[in-house]
Amino acid sequence: MKFLKKRETAIIITIAIVLVATLYGVNRSVTRLASDIEDMFYDGVFFQDAGFTQPGLNSHLENSTTAALNVATMLLNYPELADKAESVLVVRRALIDEHTIAGRGRLNQVFVNAFADLVNSAKDVNLAERDAEAVSRNLRLFMGAQANITDSRYHEKVAAFDSEISFIAQVFKIFLPVRSPEAFQPATVPQIQFP
Repeated sequence: MKFLKKRETAIIITIAIVLVATLYGVNRSVTRLASDIEDMFYDGVFFQDAGFTQPGLNSHLENSTTAALNVATMLLNYPELADKAESVLVVRRALIDEHTIAGRGRLNQVFVNAFADLVNSAKDVNLAERDAEAVSRNLRLFMGAQANITDSRYHEKVAAFDSEISFIAQVFKIFLPVRSPEAFQPATVPQIQFP
């Protein structure tokens, strides 16, 4: 225990404590920043210069899934479209049940493809006039929601994460695993023609 009384030992212990405390503090701060960015997926992105909040990607996904639900449940009544409508409903449920942002991005692409396949097939079916109008109306809502997903500032916030964290955090990132915010890959919307 005599070595603990030496000045050199006390300095080394103090430096170690400061270094560990700094690493811990930086890690918590960076993790909080990543979590704050992920919250924007649900809560929206605030535009400081304009003074308003752009709706979160989650609300656009809800609009998209609602429009697809309207179309798919209606087209279930047409035997030639029933299987494709059921596929949309299955993928829609999986998308809603997914809890990770990245997973929802991957499923959204599958969902968009299934919906496009259904609507493109519907143009070759003799739909009732009221149903055709409903498909057109919901298709516009769906496409608008997917366009809003693509244009969301959330993607910029995720991409800017590394440049927003300080130099110290960048250095300590070498020693500590830093979790980046989850990215949501916007879907590539295939050509949809209706009617």
